[in-house]
Amino acid sequence: MGCGLFLVAVTVCLGVGVSCWRHDGASSHSKPARGVNHRRVTPEQQNNTVVVAQVGSTATIKCYTHFYGDEMVTWMKRDEDQLLTAGSQVYSSEARYSVAHFRHQKLWELWVRDVRTSDAGLYECQLTTHPPSSFFFTLKVVEARAVLGGGPDVHVHTGGRLRLHCTVQLATENPAYIFWFHNNTMINYSPRRPLRVLNQHHGSSLVISNVTWEDAGTYTCEPHLARPANLTLHVVEGEKHAALQNGHNDGAEQDDAAAGHSAHFPSTPLLIGYSCLLTILRHSYFENSNSDILPWL
Repeated sequence: MGCGLFLVAVTVCLGVGVSCWRHDGASSHSKPARGVNHRRVTPEQQNNTVVVAQVGSTATIKCYTHFYGDEMVTWMKRDEDQLLTAGSQVYSSEARYSVAHFRHQKLWELWVRDVRTSDAGLYECQLTTHPPSSFFFTLKVVEARAVLGGGPDVHVHTGGRLRLHCTVQLATENPAYIFWFHNNTMINYSPRRPLRVLNQHHGSSLVISNVTWEDAGTYTCEPHLARPANLTLHVVEGEKHAALQNGHNDGAEQDDAAAGHSAHFPSTPLLIGYSCLLTILRHSYFENSNSDILPWL
């Protein structure tokens, strides 16, 4: 690990948890060129550099001393006027600070573990030369976050296919893992039949090939060292199921209509028999006018 000389902006890749230094004031994620001689970096090119780290990671600030000899280095958080280390001794009460000296590279590194937003600021690497020489580094802290496409609400038919894609933004390193949760239950290693988790560079996808009613609920993408994101899946009736359901209802309505019709109107044979009976009784009445047979006809 070291810094490389470029024509305009010298970029020095950092260790775990940090992207790169750029001497034009911008953060960078590019890698240093191979075969670059670290000793070619001048004091002017090292001074006033920017280091970018994400919350929860480890920030590494590099200070080369080969142009002044192997002098002892004192690290300070200048904007707070706080002494952090002197030589290999740590003076800060914060156990998150540590220092490393790579003698063969004439390199002193300040490590800040479990980076917090409050760690952002101006850091000074002071060499015990006569007079003392100092280099200043600005630590910028970013908070990585997950982003779920298509949210906050997604609607899928039963029997359909669901694909959720989660990306990680503002990360200075690839997440060690990305966990998926369904209603607060991790499902990365679920034995469910159609569920798959596909991990990609700076992201992950969740695929369900045959959505059922049980798949409804809240889905959360939670990358390592990043703020999680979630959305709600609403499962609606698929077209095939809806067609079957509508057909069943239509048949039921027809049956009800037929039943209602038969309850109010007698069938045709019954009407014919009733009419014949009335005719016979009327004929008997007129032939026996003095009888008491059915005077109401």
